[in-house]
Amino acid sequence: MNIEVRIRDARRLLSLSREGDRYRGRIGDREVEADVIEKGNNLLLVRLGGRSFDVTYWQDGREFHLDLGGAPVRVEILDPLRSASAGASDGDGAGRREVRAAMPGKVVAVKVKPGEEVRQGQGLVVVEAMKMENEVSSPKSGKVVALEVVPGQTVEKGALLFSVE
Repeated sequence: MNIEVRIRDARRLLSLSREGDRYRGRIGDREVEADVIEKGNNLLLVRLGGRSFDVTYWQDGREFHLDLGGAPVRVEILDPLRSASAGASDGDGAGRREVRAAMPGKVVAVKVKPGEEVRQGQGLVVVEAMKMENEVSSPKSGKVVALEVVPGQTVEKGALLFSVE
């Protein structure tokens, strides 16, 4: 999974893969390897670099709030659909924009109907992947011209979720 985030006002590219409870990859130019164990609702045990952390988290739209034992950290997902290297979006530019799943997951909510007018950045579909719910936003203001998923549906990486024109 490649995703661009903002952590403490710095943009970072996360490149992570999951093998069971173990995550491996890069955060910016730093190699990481961590065990992440779910201990309950919004509570994780993270083992990183020989140290263990209890992490409480909650999500607000495209922002994740982490409490690392009194050290709060806000992580903003800048573009959940592609990595930073894929280039900038054309925002409200003309034409149809197709939005595809960034990773395999399960659709847990669809917040719009075909033909509905939406604004850029508005959350349209929620996909659960890797034990996290990811709200997928409209890349532009316009009309939903295709809605290809329903709640409960499993999607593969690259599957068409919706199109906005």
